[in-house]
Amino acid sequence: MDHTETTTPSRWRPDDGARFPIASGLAEVHARFRNRREGTVATYIPELAKADPGHFGIALVTADGEIYEVGDAGVAFTIQSISKPFVYGLALEDHGQAAVMARVGVEPTGEAFNSIVMDEKRNRPFNPMVNAGAIATAAMIKGEGLDARFARVLAMFSRFAGRDLDVDEAVFRSERDTGHRNRAIAHLQLSAGMIAEPIAEHLDLYFRQCSIRVTARDLAVMAATLANHGGNPLTGQRALAPKYVKNVLSVMSSCGMYDYSGEWIYRVGLPAKSGVGGGIIAVLPGQVGLGVFSPLLDAQGNSVRGLLVCEELSRRFNLHIFDAFATAGAAVRRAYDGRTVASKRQRRAWEQAILRRAGGEIHVYELQGDLYFASMEQLFRRLTTDIGRLSYLILDGRRVARADATALSLLSQMRAVFGDAGKPLLLAGFSEDIRAAMGADPGPPAPLPFPDTDAALEWCENQLIAAAAAGDAAADATVALAAMDVLADFDADDLAVLRPLLTLRRYAPGEMIIREGDAADRLFLLASGSAVVSLRLPDGGRSRRLAAFAPGVAFGELSVFGGGTRTADVIADTAAECHELDGGGLATLAAVHPAIYAKLLLAVGRSLAERLRRATAEIRALEA
Repeated sequence: MDHTETTTPSRWRPDDGARFPIASGLAEVHARFRNRREGTVATYIPELAKADPGHFGIALVTADGEIYEVGDAGVAFTIQSISKPFVYGLALEDHGQAAVMARVGVEPTGEAFNSIVMDEKRNRPFNPMVNAGAIATAAMIKGEGLDARFARVLAMFSRFAGRDLDVDEAVFRSERDTGHRNRAIAHLQLSAGMIAEPIAEHLDLYFRQCSIRVTARDLAVMAATLANHGGNPLTGQRALAPKYVKNVLSVMSSCGMYDYSGEWIYRVGLPAKSGVGGGIIAVLPGQVGLGVFSPLLDAQGNSVRGLLVCEELSRRFNLHIFDAFATAGAAVRRAYDGRTVASKRQRRAWEQAILRRAGGEIHVYELQGDLYFASMEQLFRRLTTDIGRLSYLILDGRRVARADATALSLLSQMRAVFGDAGKPLLLAGFSEDIRAAMGADPGPPAPLPFPDTDAALEWCENQLIAAAAAGDAAADATVALAAMDVLADFDADDLAVLRPLLTLRRYAPGEMIIREGDAADRLFLLASGSAVVSLRLPDGGRSRRLAAFAPGVAFGELSVFGGGTRTADVIADTAAECHELDGGGLATLAAVHPAIYAKLLLAVGRSLAERLRRATAEIRALEA
């Protein structure tokens, strides 16, 4: 059998161990078991007897595609029975769960992998991990003729591995020529009506699938693809529909290690599958995939060193599936209300007064980790406790990594329940994948998901202000010069002096009012419309929204305190009008009317001090 190295790239090698704890852990485990020589290579298939008993490789791949490997992780060998869960997955895609369950059960047998024992009560093999079940599963693969059917199997395996796989023809011939027990199993199934002709074709398909060549690295990628809900983390290709991944992992958990399966799940706690070629594959859903290769087998047909490695890594990295799940108590990272943290929109004094009174009706919940049934149930209880004193609830999903189908369903139900009560539940900062999976918006009064929490806060503040200011003249779309906050202490004579020094300019939506790097040579008083402060990020293609201005607010205060250059862009968000006091006007005011200039300096200073006070309070609240 050809033990050639593959060319699949890896990121971490054993010599990275000093820098990376996972690589170091793999190297230590490999060194610990490298000299173990218990077991024997498989001989019932003559070609497998040629395996080098010294070969020993370990590979680990995370669900987001990081590769760690040590030893002979690139040595090729035949996949053998590790093929069974993947072909089972293809049969599920071809026929659906009910049809496959009618032909192949999911109960562990406690018998050897090549046992001829069947479930006579239901007239089917006990599970797809023993040979009888695997032959029945192979018989269900669709296609016109052996070549077409096997091409589908090989293509699926290649999607799982992230590279084109092939068949070890020598092993295939050896299996086909000596597979008399498997032929007996197939004919027994045919006589009982468990499978139908063509028997020879089904068997050749089964022998070929077992003869596909892989490496420990390939097995780890295939396991990581299962951990990643059927999506290959290296290529992004979908290898198996997510709804069938749980079925595959379930039978791997209960039946994947033959008559050692019970002790395996007890000790190691990972869905797994072994093969007599010396491979073992193991999966921690959502986190990691593991592949081990060592051809020395125990009496059950499992790799001796493979068992030792998996048990040690499970213990060392806390991978046991019943010890690695998240807890519901971590769903809410932090909560605060709209009085403690406001949006970045700079508002007029009367608007700020409304928000100081009513801002507590807005509540933000910062979520973290994965969302699933238990975490969502805990969140639901938290929200229903608080809902009596709130009008608006914002869920900040920036730190949510994943939400399963149950979480998304509960989230939709939450939005509907609170929406029916007239209390919008707003989603902010969730990933595009989660927003897409949420589907259609439930309708008013809950708006579409917001890109970030600041936008959601601003929307809620606008609702509170609009409700409180209904019919109030202060809420007019255009703000007169005398009503500007920064000019609140100016009397009619002061305004008469100031007005000739101002220029009224109009800006179209999207037009630049201030450009980063320009001289800070004028003060702006926003009379109508809206403007946003935008900082260009170093990558040159993106910008970040820092603040927004409402009518009646002043900006560009640097011009009053010594100039310099602008540090960000200010862009008209809508059609806008600004009263502008340029450097010449400021100089005239200082020289001819120093008392009025001093009054302006004091007003601008108070405005800046108030912004600093609010920023300090928000930082304290968010760091608490």
